[in-house]
Amino acid sequence: MDYKSLLNEHQYAAVTTDSQYVRVVAGAGSGKTRVLTYRLAYLIGERNVDPSSIVAIAFTNKVANEMKVRALKLLGHNYSSLHVSTFHSFCAQFLRREANALGFPVNFTIMDDDDTETLIKNICVEKGLKKNDDLTKYTMSYIAYFKCKGFYPEDVILDKYATDKEKKALEFFHIYEQRKNEMYSLDFDDLLLKTIIILKDNPDIQDKWQRRISNILVDEFQDTNDVQYELIKLLMNDQTSLYVVGDPDQTIYTWRGANQNIILQFNKNFPNAETVILDRNYRSTKTILDTANRLISHNKKRIPKDLYTENNVGENIAVKSLYGQKEEAKYVVDQIEQLHLNGVEYQDIAILYRAAYLTLPFENEFMRRRIPYQILGGLKFFQRKEVKDVLAYFRLIYNYKDDISFERIVNVPRRGIGDKAMDILKNEKEYHSMSYLEYLMEIEKYDTEMSPKNVIALTFLSQNIEKTKKRLDEKLEAYSKVLEDFIRDIGYYDYLQLDDDTAEERLGNVKALFENIEAYEKEFPESTFDEYLQNAALQTSQDEMKDADQVKLMTIHVAKGLEFEYVFVISMNDGVFPHLKTMDEEGHDGLEEERRLCYVAFTRAKRKLYVTTTKGYSFVLEGQTIPSRFIKEAGLSIPYEEYSTKSSSPFGKIKSSSSFGFYSDEPAYDDFVNSIINNEPKKTSNNETNWQVGDIAIHDVFGRGVVTKVIDAVIEVEFEEHGKKSILSTHPKVHKESKGAKA
Repeated sequence: MDYKSLLNEHQYAAVTTDSQYVRVVAGAGSGKTRVLTYRLAYLIGERNVDPSSIVAIAFTNKVANEMKVRALKLLGHNYSSLHVSTFHSFCAQFLRREANALGFPVNFTIMDDDDTETLIKNICVEKGLKKNDDLTKYTMSYIAYFKCKGFYPEDVILDKYATDKEKKALEFFHIYEQRKNEMYSLDFDDLLLKTIIILKDNPDIQDKWQRRISNILVDEFQDTNDVQYELIKLLMNDQTSLYVVGDPDQTIYTWRGANQNIILQFNKNFPNAETVILDRNYRSTKTILDTANRLISHNKKRIPKDLYTENNVGENIAVKSLYGQKEEAKYVVDQIEQLHLNGVEYQDIAILYRAAYLTLPFENEFMRRRIPYQILGGLKFFQRKEVKDVLAYFRLIYNYKDDISFERIVNVPRRGIGDKAMDILKNEKEYHSMSYLEYLMEIEKYDTEMSPKNVIALTFLSQNIEKTKKRLDEKLEAYSKVLEDFIRDIGYYDYLQLDDDTAEERLGNVKALFENIEAYEKEFPESTFDEYLQNAALQTSQDEMKDADQVKLMTIHVAKGLEFEYVFVISMNDGVFPHLKTMDEEGHDGLEEERRLCYVAFTRAKRKLYVTTTKGYSFVLEGQTIPSRFIKEAGLSIPYEEYSTKSSSPFGKIKSSSSFGFYSDEPAYDDFVNSIINNEPKKTSNNETNWQVGDIAIHDVFGRGVVTKVIDAVIEVEFEEHGKKSILSTHPKVHKESKGAKA
C-alpha cells in the first residue's frame, strides 16, 4: 500500500513512525480516525505485528467498530483476532477470562446505571430511609465520586470532622459493595477497578498480559482519566509501544474525571516520546475554522497550534439574537425548512446545546411543522422499560445470583406477588444464604410461609428459566429463537398488549431487540449470548444514532466526534454557555473547559455554522439574559437590528451595534451587558456560607422571609409575600438581615 500518496505529510509521519512512544496532537477535523485506522493497518500489514497483540481503545463502541472495519478493509483480510474496543469493553473481555482471580464466575452480571441506583435505593430503604430522601441522593453521589477516583469503601478514611451524613454514606457504600459481590455483579466503575486489582495483585497474570500485548493505541487521549491511565501503564512493560491520539483543545470531560495533564505532560512521562501535530483541517470551511481558532486562542492550558484548511472560504457565520426561546426555535426551524427546500437532507443538520432542558420549544416547533427529528442522549433504547425487563430476564438465565434483575421482573408480568410475599421470600432466601432464584429452584426442600398460589407462580417462572438455560447450553438452536420462545412462554408478550395506549410501541421495542440479537448472532456466529448482554450494557448515546433522515438534536458532549454539514449552536447566553455553575465551581479552569466545549461545537460544522442567542428574562438564570462572551471572543458580532417596544424586554427599545457593544435607553443595562462581554467580573455569590434555620433572608425579588430548612447549598425560605422558595444559599440576590432584626 502506498501510504505516502494516501496521507498528507504529517499524517504519513504519524502513521509510519518507528518511535516507541508517540503522541499525535490531532486538531478538529484533521483526520484523527484516519490516522489511527491507517496506523492499525500499517502495524499489521507492514510491520507484521500480530493483530491479537494490539490493544486499540476508542471512546465509543460506534467509533471502535468503524475503526476496525476500515482497518480490515485496507488490509483486505478479515483478521478476527483484531479487537478495537472502549476501555470498559476491553476490561469486560479481560474479566471474562480472569474473573476467577476475584473469586467471581466468568458469567458475572454487568449492572447499568439504573441497576446501580436501584441497589443503592434498596439499601437506603432497608436502613429506614425513603427512596428519594436527601441522604439517599447524597449516598449515590458519594459512591459515584469515590469510585470514579478509584476508591472502594475500605480506601476511604473519614477524619474527625466527618459529618453524620458522610458516616452513613460510607456505611451504605460498604453494604453496596457487599451486595454486589454476593450477586456476582459489577458496575461500570468495577470493570476498570477490578481489572486493575487483578493486574496489581497477580504478577503472573500481569506478566501474561504484558507479554501478550505489543502495541497499545488510544483514541481521544485528552479525555483519559487517572484510573484509565493507571490501567494502560499496568498493561505495559519495557517493550510495549504506546501510541496516543488526542487534542487538548477538546478536553470536555474533566467533570467526569478526565485529566488534561495526562496528554499535556506525555513527553515528560515518556522522555523519548515523539509528538506529531496534525494541523490541517479537512472538515470545515476557512470561515468556520478561523472563528474556532480565534475562540480557543483565549485558553492558556493548551499545546499551541493553528489549524488551517485548503477548503473554500465558505459562508459567513450566521449570528442571530432573538427574544426568548420560542422565537429562537421558530427562527432555527425556519432556517432548517429553507435548507431542506434547497435540497439539504434533514440528517445533515444538527442542533447543539449546552443543557438538555433547552430542547422543548424546538421539539414543539418540529412537531407542529411535522419535521422529523431525533434527540441523542435522551432515553436510550436499552434503557426503555420493556427492553430492560426482557434483558433482566436474560441476565437471570446467565446469573442465578442476580437479585436486582429478579426484583425487577418478579411481578412483570403480574404474578400476584405482593409486598408481604416478597418480604417472606426475601427473609427465607437470606436465612438459607441463597439468591432469590437459587432458593426458588429448591423451595420444595424447605417449609415456606408463602401461599401455595405464590409458590406455584414463582416455581413456574424458575422452571422456565432453568429449561431455557439448558436449551442455550446445548447450543443446538439459534439463541435468539430460544430466548423469544422463553419470553412468549412466561406471558410477557401478552402482558405488553394489556395497555392499549402504548402496546404497539412497547411490542415494537421488544421485537426490535430480538432483531438486534439476531443481527448480532449473524455477524458474530461464534459469539455467546452473554457477550451480547455485555455489549448491550456498554452502549452509549452515539451508538443509538439512526441513519434515518431526521434533524439531530444533542448536547455538545454527545456531539463529540461527530460532524454535520449545517450546525446550529443555540442559546449562547452567559450563564447558559458558558455555564454559570461550572464557572462558579471551577473558576478559570471551568471557563477554559466551557470554551473548549464551544470550540468542539463550532468545529462540528462542515459547511455553515449558525449561532443564536436570546434576550428577555430567564427563569433558569433568574435574571435578564445577555449574549455569551464566547461570541465576541470568536470575533463574531450580532448584526445591527432595531427591535419593537412591544418586545418582551422590560427595558423597552434596545439596539445592538455592529461592534457588538449594546446601547439603549437604559445606560445601566448597557453597562451591565458590556461588562459581561468584556469579561469584567459579575457578582455571582453573596459570600454567605453559614445559614441557619431561623435566619432572616432578604431577597431582591421575593422580599423578606425566614429560613425554614438548610440542605447543603440550598436554603428553603418562607417569604412573607411570595410563600416558600428554595434558593441557592450563595445566590447574589439573597442576603441575611443584620442581627437583631425580628421576623
